[in-house]
Formats: sequence, structure tokens, C-alpha cells
Amino acid sequence: MDTKPSTHYHPLPNKLINRASRALNRVGLARIDLSENALIAAARRETGLQDFGDESFLPALRVLLHSLQTEAQLNPMGRLYAKANIVGSLKNRLWAQAAFAAHPEIRQRKIVAPIVIIGPHRSGTTRLQRMMSADSQLMHLSTWEGFNPAPRPGKPQLGKAERWNEAKKACGAIPRMYPGAFNAHPMHPDWAEEEMLLLNHSFCSFSILGAYHVPSYYQWFLQADKTDAYRYTADLMRLIAWQRGEPEDKPWVLKNPQHMMDLGTLLQVFPDARLVFTHRDPQKTVASVMSLMWHYTVQHTDAPCRAKVREIWLDFCQQAARRCMTMREQIPAAQQIDVYYEQINHDWRAVMRRIYEFGGIQFDPQAQQALEGWLQASESENLHGGHKYALENFGTSKDEVEQRMKFVRDFYAIPFESRRA
Repeated sequence: MDTKPSTHYHPLPNKLINRASRALNRVGLARIDLSENALIAAARRETGLQDFGDESFLPALRVLLHSLQTEAQLNPMGRLYAKANIVGSLKNRLWAQAAFAAHPEIRQRKIVAPIVIIGPHRSGTTRLQRMMSADSQLMHLSTWEGFNPAPRPGKPQLGKAERWNEAKKACGAIPRMYPGAFNAHPMHPDWAEEEMLLLNHSFCSFSILGAYHVPSYYQWFLQADKTDAYRYTADLMRLIAWQRGEPEDKPWVLKNPQHMMDLGTLLQVFPDARLVFTHRDPQKTVASVMSLMWHYTVQHTDAPCRAKVREIWLDFCQQAARRCMTMREQIPAAQQIDVYYEQINHDWRAVMRRIYEFGGIQFDPQAQQALEGWLQASESENLHGGHKYALENFGTSKDEVEQRMKFVRDFYAIPFESRRA
């Protein structure tokens, strides 16, 4: 396994950030305070608001901050990243509470029978969601709305332009500062994105595990009751749909691999959800997710971190699969279907026809044309073709992954994927 310091993999912009921050710190400047009081004070100061309303996010935030301070070995860029993301989420909670207080009817809006795509990271969930999001019959979360779901009081059109530009800036920085991650999962302000972005605002999302080495937070994450975080995510979805002026009976298409861990909580909040489970060769999904998460984590520390990423994500993949399989036994068969990565590659129209029929949505010529247009554009731009990965880079092997994940392959009859991916 590669044990080189993480600095070996930092692109030039990140090296410059770390170098400048350390120089300023030596003269007592640019200190990055990651204490709860400092972060909450910053959010209140920058918004001019005080009331968070529901403060159920605090336990998760406190566990995260302790883990960041004691385990993550953050470099200056990692501390800047953590502060920006935490303060950004706190600000959105303040702005959202202002909207809920002014318009209590928002929380009364219905969310009807969302289609929820659930499967391991790297199993085709993004492709399915983004393809379906091209269909105007369905609602989806746009990246800019996931970053900034709450309206800005006193701003023209609720601050939409300002919020979009902030997301554009963040997405534009990814290819320069996280080039490997962008190759694996490109982002754009207007593209469909998973509701992980909304769970981030409750500090209760797997993306935290991909950004830092936080083992004590991970142990908390495995055991935590995430009901409040899921309910708040649903409220943010209502807030987004209300801002758009969408009809309440228009269904959402959602996706998030985290739902494998929290399937019972998902159905408690969205009891009529239509669940689409995706499957792919575990040797591919495990290798790909470890690589994706390492490409983020490595930029936030100077310590070697491949082994740490392997430890968390191999366990995550195994636990998520087992929890999902167990919970699915309690869900009515009519509420769930299975699709396979290779089926999508072989005949996407047949797969989509099944999903649309299952979701009670018309797969008419207009819908098919919209999906086909998205797929052709994606393939022509080769948006998902640059991610290279190997289990051996993380000190593991196909044999070990097969031993730990064979129960998934056997249960769902997942074929081995022979071609390179």
C-alpha cells in the first residue's frame, strides 16, 4: 500500500493554501476556530439571525467537532473546508427557520410517493437519478439548491442568483482542488444531486466520512437515530418545492446510498416511497468508493490516509449491505424493485420502462426523448469515464472483498464484472 504523506498528492492550489495559512499562523493570524461557540456565532453574525428553531442538529455537530479536533489531523485546508461547510450549513438552518416562521404552511406541504434510488456507491445510482431528472414529470434536487436550500430574506427572488453563484464557485473549484474526485463524480450547480446535500445541514451524512478521518464520528453515525435529520431533510425539500411553486402531487426522484444504512428511518419519513435498489459487482463498488473518498480525504490532511479510508469504507460497504438486506424483508414487495448495473448498460430503456411502471409514471415518447437526450450528452462529454481505481492501492484484494461481500453477491445473484471500469 502507498504510505506516502498526503502532501505528495496535493495539487498546487492546495499546497499554496496550506503554505500561506501556516505562515500567517506563525505570526498569530488566520487562526481557524472550530469550536461550537465560534462556528455558531459566525453563522449568526453573517446572517443577522439568531433562531435555529429545531436544535436537534447539535449532538451530531458536537460529535463531529470532537472527532475533527482529536482524530482528523487536519491541515490548514482541511480546517478551512470544515469551517466553511459547517458555517454554511448553520447559516442555511437560520435562513430556513426564518422562512418556516414566516410561512408555517411550508411544513404542511405533502411529499407524495417519491421514487428513491438506493444502492451502493458507484452502482449507477447517479446515472439513474440524473437521467430521470431530465423528465419534467419529476422533481429533483439541483446541486445549487442542495448547497443553499434556504431563501435569503430581503434579497431579490429570495437570493436565488446569489445562492446559485456560490454553488457555481464551489463546483468550479472542485476540478482544481479535488481533481480525482471530480473525475469520479463531476458536479455542476444545475445538475441533479442526491439529498446527501440536505442531510449535510444536519451534520448527519456519509459525506463527512468521505471528507475526513473521523472514526469516533463513524461509530456514532452507525448507532445514531437519524429520524430528526431525515425529517429536517423532508422539510427542506418542502421549502425548495415551495420556492419553485411546484404542485404538491409532483413526485420527487431521490437517491442516496446512505439510505441503505437507514432504510427504516427513510420509510418512517416517506412511508409511501417507491424504492429502486441498484446492484453492481462488489469488487467494483468497493474499490471505486474507497478511491472516491480518498480523493477528498487526502486533501484535508498531511498524514498518510489510504489505510484509514480502507478501514472505514470497507466496513461501511459491508454494514450498509447487511442492514439493507435485513430491513427489506419488512417492506412490502410491491414497494420495491431491483435493477442491475449491467442491465442498465445493456438496455436502459427496458430498465426505465420497469421503473416508470413501478412508480406509476408515464414512460411516454416525450419522457423517453428527454432521458435519451441526457444520456447522449453525458456520453459525448465522457463525464464518468476518467475515474481509475484499484483495490491494491488500499492494501486489500479481490479475495478479501469477495470474502466480506460474498453474501451480497449470492443473495442478489450479482454477476462478476469482467470489463475494466
